[in-house]
Amino acid sequence: MDTEPGLRLAEGQRLLDTSDPEGAQRLLMPLTGHPDPEIAGPAWLAVGTARYRLDDEPGALAAWRAAANSNAAIAWQGSRAAAEQHVRDGDLEAAIGAYREAEQRAPAGERGAIANRIAWLLKETGHDFAARRQFNRARGAYATYAAWVTWGVIAVNLAVYLLDLALVGSSGGSLVDRGLVYGPAVAAGEWWRLITSAFLHLSLLHIAFNMYALWLFGPIIEQMYGHVEYAVAYLLCAVGGSVLTILLEPQSAAAGASGAIFGLLGMAFVVSRRHHVVIGPQARAILSQAGVLLLINLVITFASPRISWTGHLGGLLVGLAIGWILAPTQVATLGGMFRGPDGASLATPMPVTVRAAAYLAVAAALVVGIGVAIARIG
Repeated sequence: MDTEPGLRLAEGQRLLDTSDPEGAQRLLMPLTGHPDPEIAGPAWLAVGTARYRLDDEPGALAAWRAAANSNAAIAWQGSRAAAEQHVRDGDLEAAIGAYREAEQRAPAGERGAIANRIAWLLKETGHDFAARRQFNRARGAYATYAAWVTWGVIAVNLAVYLLDLALVGSSGGSLVDRGLVYGPAVAAGEWWRLITSAFLHLSLLHIAFNMYALWLFGPIIEQMYGHVEYAVAYLLCAVGGSVLTILLEPQSAAAGASGAIFGLLGMAFVVSRRHHVVIGPQARAILSQAGVLLLINLVITFASPRISWTGHLGGLLVGLAIGWILAPTQVATLGGMFRGPDGASLATPMPVTVRAAAYLAVAAALVVGIGVAIARIG
């Protein structure tokens, strides 16, 4: 057999999978001293599994601790396996410590499940307050997440609305007139209207309704995708509403955050149906209402001639596309919990470069739409 380390690792795993732990241990032990942690770490992890199947639990624990200390990418799996062994040994305090190590090192999609185990162990050991706090983390409890982007967007919208009122009252001119989306103005080079229109509102009721919807759904989406991706998605949805407006109704003027919020509703609907995220009961209850709210608001949109249906539909289409293509990265999903015989996750995280390319592709499609709209207007 080829002695190349990678092939020997694969062969050792095959022996484990075919119920030959003794053969696997003999093959893999020499690799545990390899200078490359990406060879030594997985070798220690597999040796631990082999020893456990041979009823050598102390030896298995030692091997898993060695894997946890290897600085390999799978080090978190060593900590998790060691924690599980501590539970079997009845040493729950040591198990909590090992699980915390695993949680710190694990990929984002794995942290929810590990946090949940820590919470149960804390409860079992009498740390009730810490257990409740940990359960909130594990379940992604709504209102415990610091949704800085959502709060910032709400603050900016309110500040702009108040500034607009002050300028109009002092005969300084309306910000709405200078920032709403209007096809001929965009074609004339005022491209900023595609974005500024999403931060301008026409009345107190208009901004109150939009900000309430954003406060309700924004933190959930931000928690699932993280601050940066959420901010990118929000802006793309906002621009999507503006682009469809200048494409289909270039002579109409529109303003408001509704397009971006419809995009968030679209993301919430797709994520709950397609990706099956594991979140807390309150957030899950809110997320489950996205479909009904979308339907109701679409009926209202098309029933009222004063509402920009293009702005709403454009933002919605962008949100649906993003939610369909990109699964959340900051909370666990049911698919991410499926594991193979070796305990490794069967889900392969999407590389950051691929996710960035997906957002760029959506942005490119919007740029093409802007070009087509300007060509028509001109």
